[in-house]
Amino acid sequence: MWIRMIAFGLAMAAPIGAQAADRVVDVSSVDGVAALMREAGYKAEIKKGKDGSGYIQSGVNGGDFQVFFYGCKEDKGCDSFEFYSFFKKEPFFSAEMANEWNVGKRFLKVAIDKEGDLSECVYVSALGNMTYANFKDYIEWYASMDSDLASFIKQKRAAAGGNG
Repeated sequence: MWIRMIAFGLAMAAPIGAQAADRVVDVSSVDGVAALMREAGYKAEIKKGKDGSGYIQSGVNGGDFQVFFYGCKEDKGCDSFEFYSFFKKEPFFSAEMANEWNVGKRFLKVAIDKEGDLSECVYVSALGNMTYANFKDYIEWYASMDSDLASFIKQKRAAAGGNG
Protein backbone atom coordinates (compact mmCIF):
# COMPACT_ATOMS: atom_id res chain seq x y z
CA MET A 1 0.00 0.00 0.00
CA TRP A 2 2.74 2.50 0.97
CA ILE A 3 4.67 1.70 -2.19
CA ARG A 4 1.61 2.51 -4.32
CA MET A 5 1.08 5.80 -2.47
CA ILE A 6 4.72 6.81 -2.95
CA ALA A 7 4.62 5.85 -6.62
CA PHE A 8 1.40 7.84 -7.09
CA GLY A 9 2.93 10.85 -5.32
CA LEU A 10 6.02 10.75 -7.53
CA ALA A 11 3.93 10.41 -10.66
CA MET A 12 1.82 13.42 -9.68
CA ALA A 13 4.88 15.54 -8.81
CA ALA A 14 6.61 15.01 -12.16
CA PRO A 15 4.08 16.90 -14.30
CA ILE A 16 4.02 19.81 -11.86
CA GLY A 17 7.82 20.19 -12.08
CA ALA A 18 7.71 19.84 -15.85
CA GLN A 19 4.98 22.46 -16.09
CA ALA A 20 6.96 24.92 -13.97
CA ALA A 21 10.06 24.48 -16.14
CA ASP A 22 7.98 24.70 -19.30
CA ARG A 23 5.79 27.66 -18.40
CA VAL A 24 4.39 29.65 -21.28
CA VAL A 25 5.94 33.11 -21.76
CA ASP A 26 5.07 36.11 -23.91
CA VAL A 27 7.96 37.17 -26.16
CA SER A 28 6.17 39.98 -27.99
CA SER A 29 7.60 42.98 -26.11
CA VAL A 30 11.06 44.45 -25.63
CA ASP A 31 10.61 44.64 -21.85
CA GLY A 32 9.32 41.06 -21.66
CA VAL A 33 12.18 39.57 -23.68
CA ALA A 34 14.72 41.59 -21.67
CA ALA A 35 13.27 40.24 -18.41
CA LEU A 36 13.38 36.66 -19.73
CA MET A 37 16.99 37.11 -20.85
CA ARG A 38 17.97 38.37 -17.39
CA GLU A 39 16.16 35.45 -15.79
CA ALA A 40 18.19 33.12 -18.02
CA GLY A 41 21.41 34.77 -16.77
CA TYR A 42 22.17 37.11 -19.67
CA LYS A 43 22.77 40.84 -19.71
CA ALA A 44 19.83 42.64 -21.29
CA GLU A 45 20.17 46.42 -21.50
CA ILE A 46 17.28 48.14 -23.28
CA LYS A 47 18.39 50.88 -25.66
CA LYS A 48 16.69 53.08 -28.24
CA GLY A 49 17.51 53.07 -31.95
CA LYS A 50 17.69 56.15 -34.19
CA ASP A 51 13.99 55.72 -34.97
CA GLY A 52 13.11 55.57 -31.25
CA SER A 53 12.30 51.87 -31.20
CA GLY A 54 13.66 49.72 -28.41
CA TYR A 55 16.23 46.99 -28.80
CA ILE A 56 18.29 44.91 -26.38
CA GLN A 57 22.07 45.04 -26.03
CA SER A 58 23.58 41.83 -24.66
CA GLY A 59 26.65 39.66 -25.02
CA VAL A 60 27.99 36.14 -25.34
CA ASN A 61 31.45 34.66 -25.81
CA GLY A 62 33.15 37.97 -25.03
CA GLY A 63 31.31 39.85 -27.78
CA ASP A 64 28.19 41.95 -28.07
CA PHE A 65 24.93 41.10 -29.78
CA GLN A 66 21.63 42.90 -30.17
CA VAL A 67 18.04 41.77 -30.20
CA PHE A 68 16.00 43.80 -32.69
CA PHE A 69 12.21 43.73 -32.77
CA TYR A 70 9.82 43.97 -35.72
CA GLY A 71 6.14 44.74 -36.19
CA CYS A 72 5.84 46.47 -32.81
CA LYS A 73 3.73 49.35 -31.57
CA GLU A 74 5.59 51.24 -28.87
CA ASP A 75 7.85 48.23 -28.21
CA LYS A 76 4.86 45.91 -27.60
CA GLY A 77 2.87 43.50 -29.71
CA CYS A 78 5.96 42.65 -31.77
CA ASP A 79 5.53 39.91 -34.36
CA SER A 80 9.20 38.84 -34.43
CA PHE A 81 12.67 39.53 -33.13
CA GLU A 82 16.19 38.87 -34.29
CA PHE A 83 19.45 37.98 -32.56
CA TYR A 84 22.08 39.96 -34.47
CA SER A 85 25.80 40.70 -34.37
CA PHE A 86 28.57 41.42 -36.81
CA PHE A 87 32.30 41.08 -37.40
CA LYS A 88 34.24 44.03 -38.83
CA LYS A 89 35.41 43.70 -42.42
CA GLU A 90 38.41 41.49 -43.03
CA PRO A 91 40.12 40.95 -46.41
CA PHE A 92 39.04 37.30 -46.67
CA PHE A 93 35.31 37.98 -46.09
CA SER A 94 33.45 37.09 -49.27
CA ALA A 95 30.12 35.89 -50.55
CA GLU A 96 31.74 32.49 -51.10
CA MET A 97 32.80 32.33 -47.45
CA ALA A 98 29.30 33.31 -46.31
CA ASN A 99 27.78 30.68 -48.60
CA GLU A 100 30.16 28.04 -47.24
CA TRP A 101 28.87 28.77 -43.73
CA ASN A 102 25.19 29.04 -44.76
CA VAL A 103 25.07 25.79 -46.72
CA GLY A 104 25.87 23.82 -43.57
CA LYS A 105 23.78 25.79 -41.08
CA ARG A 106 20.04 25.73 -40.81
CA PHE A 107 19.08 28.71 -38.67
CA LEU A 108 22.00 31.06 -37.96
CA LYS A 109 22.79 32.71 -41.28
CA VAL A 110 25.54 35.12 -42.25
CA ALA A 111 25.81 37.81 -44.92
CA ILE A 112 28.36 40.34 -46.08
CA ASP A 113 26.96 43.89 -46.02
CA LYS A 114 27.84 46.78 -48.35
CA GLU A 115 30.68 47.86 -46.01
CA GLY A 116 32.17 44.36 -46.13
CA ASP A 117 31.25 43.47 -42.53
CA LEU A 118 29.97 39.97 -41.84
CA SER A 119 26.66 39.89 -40.00
CA GLU A 120 25.01 36.93 -38.32
CA CYS A 121 21.34 36.65 -37.47
CA VAL A 122 18.60 34.37 -36.25
CA TYR A 123 14.95 35.34 -36.61
CA VAL A 124 12.35 34.22 -34.07
CA SER A 125 8.58 34.50 -34.42
CA ALA A 126 6.92 36.27 -31.51
CA LEU A 127 3.38 35.43 -32.62
CA GLY A 128 1.59 33.51 -29.94
CA ASN A 129 3.68 32.37 -27.03
CA MET A 130 6.46 29.88 -26.38
CA THR A 131 7.72 28.01 -23.37
CA TYR A 132 10.44 29.49 -21.19
CA ALA A 133 12.55 26.39 -21.88
CA ASN A 134 12.24 27.03 -25.63
CA PHE A 135 13.13 30.71 -25.23
CA LYS A 136 16.16 29.88 -23.09
CA ASP A 137 17.21 27.26 -25.64
CA TYR A 138 17.16 29.92 -28.41
CA ILE A 139 19.64 32.06 -26.47
CA GLU A 140 21.89 29.15 -25.54
CA TRP A 141 21.78 27.87 -29.10
CA TYR A 142 22.63 31.35 -30.44
CA ALA A 143 25.61 31.51 -28.05
CA SER A 144 26.81 28.11 -29.25
CA MET A 145 26.44 28.99 -32.94
CA ASP A 146 28.15 32.36 -32.37
CA SER A 147 31.10 30.48 -30.91
CA ASP A 148 31.13 28.10 -33.89
CA LEU A 149 31.09 31.08 -36.26
CA ALA A 150 34.03 32.70 -34.44
CA SER A 151 35.99 29.43 -34.86
CA PHE A 152 35.05 29.29 -38.55
CA ILE A 153 36.27 32.87 -39.04
CA LYS A 154 39.50 32.10 -37.16
CA GLN A 155 40.15 29.14 -39.48
CA LYS A 156 39.49 31.30 -42.55
CA ARG A 157 41.78 34.03 -41.19
CA ALA A 158 44.59 31.50 -40.65
CA ALA A 159 44.10 30.04 -44.14
CA ALA A 160 44.31 33.57 -45.59
CA GLY A 161 47.64 34.08 -43.82
CA GLY A 162 46.34 36.26 -41.01
CA ASN A 163 46.78 35.87 -37.29
CA GLY A 164 44.49 33.07 -36.10
